[in-house]
Amino acid sequence: LCPIWGAAGERLAPAAAASFNALSKAYAAQTGIPLCITDSYRSLPDQISVKAKRGRFAATPGTSRHGLGRAVDLCGGVQDFGSPAHQWMRQNAPLYGWFHPSWAAAGGSLPEPWHWEFAG
Repeated sequence: LCPIWGAAGERLAPAAAASFNALSKAYAAQTGIPLCITDSYRSLPDQISVKAKRGRFAATPGTSRHGLGRAVDLCGGVQDFGSPAHQWMRQNAPLYGWFHPSWAAAGGSLPEPWHWEFAG
């Protein structure tokens, strides 16, 4: 796992981290701040804890993209559908290999504007 630029303590798989770091630097170049992360890699014990706390709003432990180091939960406005930060992510994240899964979309089965995954 590799550290995330501007997000102390957060880590992702190497390719995901490199791509997210570039994405966050592009965001910072336009806004003056890096992308805000509330969650990245989750160990299996962390996945079990999150599932216990969040119920249906968390993946079954062992199946989470967070557990692969290929997902982030974002803050700083990205967590709100329609905000300028969320719109920026929708436009720019795919350029860096990141996407917002259809199930997490506003009309999806479990709307989570904050959850983004690495496809690369």
